[in-house]
Amino acid sequence: MEANSLTQRGINSFQLKLIGLLFMTLDHVAKYTIMLNMGNHIFNMIGRIAAPLFLYLITVSAEHTRSKLKFVLRLYITHVIIGFLTLFLGKVEPAFFGSYDQFSVLSTFAYVVFYIYTFENIIISRKKKDFLRMGSYILLGVVSIILPIILLLFLQDEVLCSILFPNILTIPYSPLFVLMGICWYFSKTKPKKAGVLLIFSFLSFGGNLVVSSLSSWVFFDFFNNIQFWMVLFLPFIFLYNGQKGKPMKYFFYIYYPLHVFLLMFMGQLLLYLSTDVH
Repeated sequence: MEANSLTQRGINSFQLKLIGLLFMTLDHVAKYTIMLNMGNHIFNMIGRIAAPLFLYLITVSAEHTRSKLKFVLRLYITHVIIGFLTLFLGKVEPAFFGSYDQFSVLSTFAYVVFYIYTFENIIISRKKKDFLRMGSYILLGVVSIILPIILLLFLQDEVLCSILFPNILTIPYSPLFVLMGICWYFSKTKPKKAGVLLIFSFLSFGGNLVVSSLSSWVFFDFFNNIQFWMVLFLPFIFLYNGQKGKPMKYFFYIYYPLHVFLLMFMGQLLLYLSTDVH
């Protein structure tokens, strides 16, 4: 009884997802209504908790899923649907929804699970000394980096390519976010996972100082003046108890785009009302 009660303490996956939805919504309220994408707000700072929180849960799900490739496919298909909806609303009804860049972070999450799958198979193949199979998975990883770049050169449509063939170098939060997710997956203890978060948080802070001094825009989603505050996710690593809680498999996939589109509409409405008043 005592051991069982100990496992129930802390926060389970369901509760952690609800917390993530709250922080994500606050971040998007600031982005699409309060600041209208022109600055930073306290909501943006505390909203930095959301992306690493969901990234963390993605790595947990990758550890327990029956098929990582099906998981990748589900993330990718949802990303494509969101991408085309954003494109459609921005082109057809810009007065109601504004015109925004692709916002789906699901392409980043898909890459995280894909590379976890690839690295795991490389490790397994190496242990079995199956070097042909190991080489095929290394080639698969290399192709996933090069192919979107080649397709962009041929298609000459950056928006379409970002939807159908997302580039690892330009995905939301940058490939460094993908690397953080992979490090979390292969770090099996909470102190190690906490260490990974601290390393990447301070990497973001230091990188921002460097790129800003050089007036460079490299990996701006990661090297900016507020991304460091993802370090606020740190206590949740220790609070998470590893329990699943209530099922919430598809709610995030529905809530994520719908609340953003609603906030886009509200932002345009507020902009119209403020312009009309003046």
